[in-house]
Amino acid sequence: MAEFMKTAAYPILCRNCGKAGHFGGEQPPEFCLACSSSNIRVHPELFSLNIAHIDCDAFYASIEKRDNPEIANKPVIVGGGDRGVVAAACYIARKFGVRSAMPAWQALKKCPEAVVIKPRMSHYVAIGEQIRNMMFSLTPLVQPLSIDEAFLDLAGTQKLHRASPAEALHRLQLNIKQNIGISVSIGLSGNKSLAKMASDRDKPDGFFVVGMDEAESWLAPQPVSVLYGIGKSAISRLSAIGVFSCNDLATGDVKALSTVLGSQTEAVMNLAKGVDRRPVVIEGGAKSVSNETTFSRDLSDLNALEVELEALCLKLSARLKAKGIAGGTVTLKLKRANHRTITRSRTVPSRIDRAYHLFDIGRDLLKKEVKNTNFYRLLGIGVDNIGKVSEVRLFDLSGGEDDKRNRLESAVDELHSKMGKEVLYTGRQFSKNLQKKQNSEVKSSTKA
Repeated sequence: MAEFMKTAAYPILCRNCGKAGHFGGEQPPEFCLACSSSNIRVHPELFSLNIAHIDCDAFYASIEKRDNPEIANKPVIVGGGDRGVVAAACYIARKFGVRSAMPAWQALKKCPEAVVIKPRMSHYVAIGEQIRNMMFSLTPLVQPLSIDEAFLDLAGTQKLHRASPAEALHRLQLNIKQNIGISVSIGLSGNKSLAKMASDRDKPDGFFVVGMDEAESWLAPQPVSVLYGIGKSAISRLSAIGVFSCNDLATGDVKALSTVLGSQTEAVMNLAKGVDRRPVVIEGGAKSVSNETTFSRDLSDLNALEVELEALCLKLSARLKAKGIAGGTVTLKLKRANHRTITRSRTVPSRIDRAYHLFDIGRDLLKKEVKNTNFYRLLGIGVDNIGKVSEVRLFDLSGGEDDKRNRLESAVDELHSKMGKEVLYTGRQFSKNLQKKQNSEVKSSTKA
């Protein structure tokens, strides 16, 4: 009887031949019994977990390599240009230290032999939609985060696919590689945050599993930076109070942590324990929301453009809040005096609807683009990757100062709703309206 108790049935999935089943023995198997491949996944909860995060590997660069086999084994950078930044880098380029959002000159200094390719966004979006449709073939519960990644909930799909979620996901992974020509990495767990972290652990072409029974112990020794979306500022402040690991965070003093994490303290502590109760949600409605203005006279001064940008961000934020939605990608639009249109975008860790946050990102994009020698006739700001407001600040945890700004904006919103927009202005908008009033008075005086 004692000998019998030592044996166990280990769930096993072979990533080579696709065979799945249970292996009975004292130790988990080291290779597939059907094809002898060592590329297997063995985990006690392998066939019971149902939340997945799928992420395309170096998406833009992978598509360019697929379309041009001559550069398949070369370092590839998508984006760049004289003053641009890296939009994507293949895994070969990453070995040289090239990363997304890195200035092009710096990337080429690290990897001079890299092939630099201008982005083809419409092409990438079309392929992203193909992949998303393949995801929908597994489950209707698909929650996109961007054009190349999404959460999936496969609960209750076993009868439909005659397979566990793990097996269905593996088949999808193979189908994407065979039919689309690029690889994806899959994280499988029991909730969204763990699935997201899992997909980052085994790239490219990965399949990583984090079980719920092991979640807290798996997270405990890892640095807090492993928690998706915690900013460098928050990590620095957490370090200052002696919080370095997920265990430090999960077992830390709530009062001390609240000085850094504000209203997000309980949620972040739960994430550090592997607890995340948010469901995978289906999102519909508008694909993007934006505001833009054409100036009565062309502008070149950065400060003047910032004033106009803030006004647009305030309007955009009000629209988003009214609809209970938020955006995951912020896009700045500029049109020069010669009618040339320029757009610059930035994807954020979680969806946002706050005016100050939209303005911070928009202003940063504006500063990098605007030169006083150029004149602009139109300015716009918008968001896409639209989702429900419940996803706002999902992982956007930059710290206590951000929390104060949230409370301040909420207070201003409440004041505006009760007493009207004219009761309170920001400093920039007050100066703008005062200047308009003075100009109007001068015109009236001149006419008289």
